[in-house]
Amino acid sequence: MNRRSSRNKMITKRQKQVIDFIKSFSGKRGYAPSLEEIKKHLRLSSVSTAHHHVKKLQAAGLIYKVRNQPRALSPKKEIRNIEIPILGSIAAGKPIEALELKGETVSLSQGEISPSGKHYALRVRGDSMIEEGIFDGDIVVIRSQPTADNGQTVVAIIDDNQATLKKIFREKDKIRLQPANKNLRPFFRKKVEVRGVVEKIIRTL
Repeated sequence: MNRRSSRNKMITKRQKQVIDFIKSFSGKRGYAPSLEEIKKHLRLSSVSTAHHHVKKLQAAGLIYKVRNQPRALSPKKEIRNIEIPILGSIAAGKPIEALELKGETVSLSQGEISPSGKHYALRVRGDSMIEEGIFDGDIVVIRSQPTADNGQTVVAIIDDNQATLKKIFREKDKIRLQPANKNLRPFFRKKVEVRGVVEKIIRTL
């Protein structure tokens, strides 16, 4: 029995009608029905009854609601896993030579990273980013991009193709690469090549 069929057995016939109505309504109008509209369409006794069915569907993982947004009820899409290539190691300490190794991958669900852009992963060496929750041996998933905002944690290429993982800050006439470890000092460079921004940290045990 697959996951979808087992989930469907967890809901009642009425709850199936609720989710089918939400899908149909959202597909036609581009936004979700209100609880009042669910009540009227299915001829439920009260709005609280509609709310009860919606909460049950949320608990079953079949719909979700974005907080603080009206009409943000939506059927949950099937989540597919994607394979992110691990291209080598990155220094969270002294810079190391930038290497690209192919073969190993890490599996993530689509909802764990941004849907646009290219991604790759690197193993972390060193302890310069521990105050950002990035530890030696962790895997960081990087969104490949040539720019970054101040304060973002980036893959930076400096000097003669040396790679390092640091927070980036642009100052008057230089760029500061700041470790997240109070025992370490920042690097200052006139020129830094950004190869991407950290989107996810995967802890390895």
